[in-house]
Amino acid sequence: MSWWCSSSRQTWTWAPKPYLGALLIVAGVLAVAGWWLIRGRHTDAMVEARAASLSAGDTGLTTAGSTNEGTGTGRSVALLCGVLGLWACLDWPLASLGAGYLATAQMMRQILMVMVVAPLLLFATPAPLAARAVGWGKRLSVLRAMSRPAFAVPVAALTLVAVNAPAVVDPLVKTPYGAFAIDAAWVCAGFALWLPVQCPHPGVRRLTGGAAVAYLIGQSIVPVLPGFFMTWADFPIYSTYELAPRVFQGFDAVTDQQTAAAVLQVGGMVLLWIQISYRFLKWGYQQMEEGSPRRKPIPGAGTLTP
Repeated sequence: MSWWCSSSRQTWTWAPKPYLGALLIVAGVLAVAGWWLIRGRHTDAMVEARAASLSAGDTGLTTAGSTNEGTGTGRSVALLCGVLGLWACLDWPLASLGAGYLATAQMMRQILMVMVVAPLLLFATPAPLAARAVGWGKRLSVLRAMSRPAFAVPVAALTLVAVNAPAVVDPLVKTPYGAFAIDAAWVCAGFALWLPVQCPHPGVRRLTGGAAVAYLIGQSIVPVLPGFFMTWADFPIYSTYELAPRVFQGFDAVTDQQTAAAVLQVGGMVLLWIQISYRFLKWGYQQMEEGSPRRKPIPGAGTLTP
């Protein structure tokens, strides 16, 4: 059992080859969730007090602790789906295919992680757990800086462009250490991209309503940029995937590359706009409820007179 995926010139087989590193990461996430459920979960008065003080008077901004967003069941479902998605991204077969055989598989991994797994895991993280992990000191200041749109979008976009550049991919995927560095970069980029709207720490003001919708629309450039140079190339730009044994007959390197670009751009946009539509509708319903006149009780209504 190898500890991480890497490129290979061996003929592809569908015999399972799990990776120790991927299993340890997934087990670590589940261990933290189990510890929180059994021992760490409790009402933290300090967290609630700080969240309430930070949320007072904000417009278009909120804190994780002040919204009571989601339910326990919802967070549990998000955690389960997020962990399964994380496992699919990091382990066989997607990891093996993406590291050395198919660019399409690599783009599927990135889209699944950046657009699905990252927001699910952030949503599933309870505010008190995030407060314990980060605290209220210098690390919180760093987290606040990372949760600003001006930081998150450029960093995520540039990271995804860099880890998909042929000059980076071809030499690094030859070893498990290089492949791990690439994977770690786009995993971190996925979390960074969602921090402005889904940061679980109660000390971070996050975007909601129209501000969140506008930010997510601005996010739409992120999946477009990395796939731009793959879309218009008439020749394979990755030697790793060009020289790899074919997984499917007739699915050559150029077709694989163009399919990968479509997965990255179209698939990423579709998943992102599902999130935008949900948040827009939720914001619209909230605006309707706030703007609707409340019926005042009529004096004497509901009483009987002789």
